Amino acid sequence: MRIVLVARKQALRISSAIIRAKDFADRVTILNLESDDETTQLATIAGADVLEHDGSTDAPSIAKALVSTSEESELTVIISLDGDWKLSDMARTVGLSRQGHDVFFGFKHRSKNRKISEKHPDEPVGPDSYSYKNADIQFGHCSHEGLIAVSAQNQDSSPAELDRSLDVRVVELDLPSGPPRRESLANASRFAQFFYWMLESKHPLILFGIPGIVFFWVGFEMAKDLINFQGPHDGVSIGVALAAFVATLVGVIALTTSLILYVLGKQVNRLPERSSLK
Repeated sequence: MRIVLVARKQALRISSAIIRAKDFADRVTILNLESDDETTQLATIAGADVLEHDGSTDAPSIAKALVSTSEESELTVIISLDGDWKLSDMARTVGLSRQGHDVFFGFKHRSKNRKISEKHPDEPVGPDSYSYKNADIQFGHCSHEGLIAVSAQNQDSSPAELDRSLDVRVVELDLPSGPPRRESLANASRFAQFFYWMLESKHPLILFGIPGIVFFWVGFEMAKDLINFQGPHDGVSIGVALAAFVATLVGVIALTTSLILYVLGKQVNRLPERSSLK
């Protein structure tokens, strides 16, 4: 499996997205739009292949950019890395790719598409419902044969025009529940961006592990100095001993919590994913 992240000015999220994708895929590729140098640099450091793309972002154009680097037995999962897709959706997206379709497209909800939704509000979703130029694809996956077939189309085509020997499925995504989340740290300082990455990736080894190590080390050093202290033990030394005990205890609890959450997170990712698609 190869996961392709289509990114436009996503330097803030690109590293965490690549790390998350590596949990599922043998290869991770960034299709970098608008030649964003910062995204390219961060993606390369994170271990992803980077392809620069300055053309259209419809499905056939993306397939044309990817087909030459696709391996014969490889499944290509394509994800539009934008505000409508979250890192928490990675497991569900990969789970859908295991259904065995040659071509699968998840179009954004019609209210987000360029197509005027009021014209056909009750139109059933299917391969002939959209042309590539009238609707935006949130994610999809293609076998090697499916990728070649899509790359031979143009933006005026539709999935319905693909060869009937291919197993094709098209769905329309639901609107996200609740109000849209605002990522207000996008233009913040480097420290704020790093902190946002920790929260977005939800990595317990960073959120709890690093503070746990710091607290444990501080408590250990305080206790060692107190043991080596040869003078009389007064109220100050007792306070230092209590502080050392509390710091060490907090460190142990934080380290234990990080390990438990990390293991639980790995187990949850292996559970069968259920789609909320229509």
